[in-house]
Amino acid sequence: MSRWQFWIAIFIALALAGWSVGVSTRLTRDLARVEKDLDRAFTDLAALSKRVSEMKAAVQPHPAAEVTVYYARTAQTDSYLVPVRATVPAGTDAMRGALELLAKGPAPETGLERLIPEGTRVLGVSTSGDLATADFSSEIRTRFPGGSRTEELLVWSIVNTLTEFPGIARVQILVDGKREESIGGHVGIDAPLERNPGLIRPQ
Repeated sequence: MSRWQFWIAIFIALALAGWSVGVSTRLTRDLARVEKDLDRAFTDLAALSKRVSEMKAAVQPHPAAEVTVYYARTAQTDSYLVPVRATVPAGTDAMRGALELLAKGPAPETGLERLIPEGTRVLGVSTSGDLATADFSSEIRTRFPGGSRTEELLVWSIVNTLTEFPGIARVQILVDGKREESIGGHVGIDAPLERNPGLIRPQ
């Protein structure tokens, strides 16, 4: 082999080596980019899957729930609250359903008495930490029959019912979305109230 053929061979070998290195470098960069894109796609897919699960949970109807509500019983010498187990039907929030059971009143055969005046509507119920807020229509005041003991039992039938739910320790009663001083002039409802077990007697 002549000298010039030798150098041509060396040049070709170096060119091929350079091309091979360049291709290898580009392939490495491309693979790294593909891996990064795949990681991002898997992350997005996981986030999407979580969001779909949350949306499915959000549209699931509330299951039927067993709740404890408090109605009144009048004895010869006293009136007091009596706990009653009841079922809130599926599709209804348990807290709201419990309040609606209070507003509806007990079954006649129980011998118990309703405390929330007839025609009162439950406008809403919400929670924040250990506080539940119950909002009623104005009939809870305008149709209240009067009496300090009746008002006491009415207020704590609501409070004791909602504090049956786990994590709820206080209840704020609203009338048409606003705080009022009282329902009938005897029991303040302008601040959150705590449970009053002293008014409860077993059936």
